[in-house]
Amino acid sequence: MGEYLRSEDFVNGKDGQIQLVVDGEIITLYGSQKFKASSTPETSERGQIGTRNKQSKIKGFKNKISITADYWFVQVMTDILKKYKKTGVFPKVDCQCVNNDKGTSLGIMSKVYFDLVPDGDITLQELDESKDEGLTTDVTFTFRDWDELNGFKRPSNIGRD
Repeated sequence: MGEYLRSEDFVNGKDGQIQLVVDGEIITLYGSQKFKASSTPETSERGQIGTRNKQSKIKGFKNKISITADYWFVQVMTDILKKYKKTGVFPKVDCQCVNNDKGTSLGIMSKVYFDLVPDGDITLQELDESKDEGLTTDVTFTFRDWDELNGFKRPSNIGRD
């Protein structure tokens, strides 16, 4: 039949850590619920004489991060904005994220994202009587570049039928 990934190598999204580095200060984002970094290719397209087909070429990438974090992260963002508001210079903000599910054969995946810039609404304060389980905040960033510190190994928990 075929081969398939066994459930032992399904990565648990809860096992990991997110840290911001703001002007050299490491801030661990305790209480975070969600993190996603993505890179979307930007392309140019053109046609030419001799074919009716269009051709595409990658000309760069649009990089984005979204974070859902515990409400205390509002203060981290407030401090970043205050620095910019007072000096006119946006602080250097990098981010490191680690996947580390010890129950898999994959090992650790960690990447660092450079030069984050907020992209969208930033909550400065919130009250919400319906949030008995606790307030959270969503923040999106663009980033200039990224680097892989550790990559997953190939899975070893392979099933065969």
